[in-house]
Amino acid sequence: MGDSRVPAGRLVFWTPTAAASAWADDPRAPALVHEHHVRAAAARGPRHVDPAWVGVSFGVGRVSRHQVGSAFSSWVRGHEHLRSRLVPARERCVRRTLPASAVTLRREDIGDFADGASVRRQIEAFFDRGAGPLGWPQVVFATVEGAGGVTVFAGADHGIVDGYTLAMIPGQIRGLLAGRAENIPGLTFLDFGAEERSLVDRLPMGPEHTDHWRTLLCETHDKTPAFPLPLGASEVPLTQRSAYRWLLDGPATTRFAAASRAGGGTTAAGLLACLALGAAKVAGERHLSVVSLANTRPDQWRAAPGWFVGLHPVRIPTAPGAAFTDTLAFAAAELRRRRPGPGNSLPHISQVLRREIHPRFVVSYLDVRRVVGTPPQQEDMMLRSRIHSPAEVYVWLTRSDRGVHVSTRFPDTAVARANVERFVLAAAHAAVGVADGHRAEAVPTPV
Repeated sequence: MGDSRVPAGRLVFWTPTAAASAWADDPRAPALVHEHHVRAAAARGPRHVDPAWVGVSFGVGRVSRHQVGSAFSSWVRGHEHLRSRLVPARERCVRRTLPASAVTLRREDIGDFADGASVRRQIEAFFDRGAGPLGWPQVVFATVEGAGGVTVFAGADHGIVDGYTLAMIPGQIRGLLAGRAENIPGLTFLDFGAEERSLVDRLPMGPEHTDHWRTLLCETHDKTPAFPLPLGASEVPLTQRSAYRWLLDGPATTRFAAASRAGGGTTAAGLLACLALGAAKVAGERHLSVVSLANTRPDQWRAAPGWFVGLHPVRIPTAPGAAFTDTLAFAAAELRRRRPGPGNSLPHISQVLRREIHPRFVVSYLDVRRVVGTPPQQEDMMLRSRIHSPAEVYVWLTRSDRGVHVSTRFPDTAVARANVERFVLAAAHAAVGVADGHRAEAVPTPV
């Protein structure tokens, strides 16, 4: 959970439970990425303790425990993939699913805490042991009853949720607390698994779909691109550190988006261009090479929680002192090449390329204003578990009405802390320059 804000107060844990006899076999095939995730966890063995959860925290005001428990129960019961699990087997993981009526909620009153740091440690440990890929439940909750009301913390195994899902959770829980019936999608992530396998089997996989991956891998000796500056890490896995900052405020983001459109790109392309300009400035790079994450939900699954994430190779030529408009054109062209829908998951790409893909330098962009339902509020914050890696650097760019927020994780070394900060500041400087240069345009300020 890094240095995320956690209030002091009374801490309560909430865990979905069900009788063992309530589970039933489910014939639906798992999504490729979920099965890969579960199999990888099973291969590491039960003694492997590296957690793999993500989460979100958000305030819900002054509500009773009864109201909170009822909202949590309704939410879990309403999404069948939260009531399902994969059991590793020799040929394929076996799915087992619970009926909604079988789910109950266990409440544990942990106690009062005078400081947020102690609460953070308690919640993190609870998520570590309660939201794993192999057991059930795979989503758990904590609440802190503080001076400003109740703050909710939801933690889930990454195999069942992605960033888009996390952005939907606060609005759905707040809606249930307000007495609004949740609009449950007809198709769920469990239905997607079988559909994905059928679609993937029919996908054309000619050179036009693989050459860019192969070029990117050949440039880095069959490895995925690395962060362009030293990280001060050895081959020994290191605990990763997280850092957060605002890249642009709301009005600046509106001007930046307008400048990106005027240059023939999108906000996402403009931000990638600024990352490329930042890399050129601090590392002298002639191009930015990254693996990009993207939401790949087909339209019929747009409202369905799950893990719909595709990987795409991105290579943007640039140079120290290059113009934003020129770099933007390259970034926009890279994003236009991305194929939406199934076929871009990690296990499928590894199968097509006949080699295991292990992303090292990754960039993700999410516009939370576009999520189905009520968008997150300003104080809502996404969370993630500790990761151990000597080489991974992840950059998450999130756009909201408040602006563009950047979150990073990287090896916890003095060298990595300094160099990731240099890179982010250089990209921020480029983005601010673009926004400031567009001040003359008549751009409305977002509400």
